[in-house]
Amino acid sequence: MHSFVGELAALSAAMLWTFASVLFTSVGKRIGPFNLNAIRILIGCFLLSLTHYFLLGSFFPSISHMQFLYLSISGIIGLAVGDFAYFGALIEIGPRRAILVSSMAPIFSLIGGFVILQEFPSPPALIGVFLVFFGVWIVIVEKEESSQIYGNKIMGVLFGITAAAGQGIGAVISKYGMLYAGTPLSPLSASLIRVAMATVVIWIAILIWKSPRKIISSFKDTYAMKLTIVASIIGPFLGLWLSMVAINYAQVGIASTLMSLTPIMIIPVVYFLYGEKINIRGIFGAITAVTGVALIFLF
Repeated sequence: MHSFVGELAALSAAMLWTFASVLFTSVGKRIGPFNLNAIRILIGCFLLSLTHYFLLGSFFPSISHMQFLYLSISGIIGLAVGDFAYFGALIEIGPRRAILVSSMAPIFSLIGGFVILQEFPSPPALIGVFLVFFGVWIVIVEKEESSQIYGNKIMGVLFGITAAAGQGIGAVISKYGMLYAGTPLSPLSASLIRVAMATVVIWIAILIWKSPRKIISSFKDTYAMKLTIVASIIGPFLGLWLSMVAINYAQVGIASTLMSLTPIMIIPVVYFLYGEKINIRGIFGAITAVTGVALIFLF
């Protein structure tokens, strides 16, 4: 008898990522996306390393040079650049639209899979690409009340596309490094390497281009720090952990599709928290995009 552990884990991961995005939106408005990404990824790296020690016996995995190279590149593209852009999108266009635009990540994964892994998309997957584009377009061009405008919509959409590209391409490079560049690694080890290298790059960038005092001043905002810690635990840490459980116990296509339901889950959240009015067009666009993602993952 099927226990549905994987499916429940996937839905739980999507729900946690939904609430984490809302919390990160609030924090990003207070301390900025760059500072938020730097602090958030430092917390995530610590939690992953600690988990790796308790489960696998070491704070950092032992891997080949090629695995380290590919996973490092993946972490920089997907987490350092991609997550920074995602937080920028959260601030500029709000969590509902930012999550929807970032749902384009599987499209970039398809492109990267074709170029890097020689994986050819099926006809249903190509239809899914069209549906994702169409669903995102419907929501982005919808008219909104002035009270619902977060910031610069064009900049927010560009941030969102950059985030989707970083996450999608980073995932493909991560898959290659985890499975084909050496001895296959556990998802936990691969995730730790990606996060660790992204952490190093982000904090080096801070030392070069930003005054460390500015980011240190962010720690003085105790309310923002509390939200950051909570969001980092429920999103990047628990959400990532549950996603690995989902992929382990459920079919990858089903698990990935369920974890992509965040554009729909976010709708009632922003309605009750922010009073953001959602019309039928917005709901239809979200459902269309998620349907497209399902076709990409399942076929």
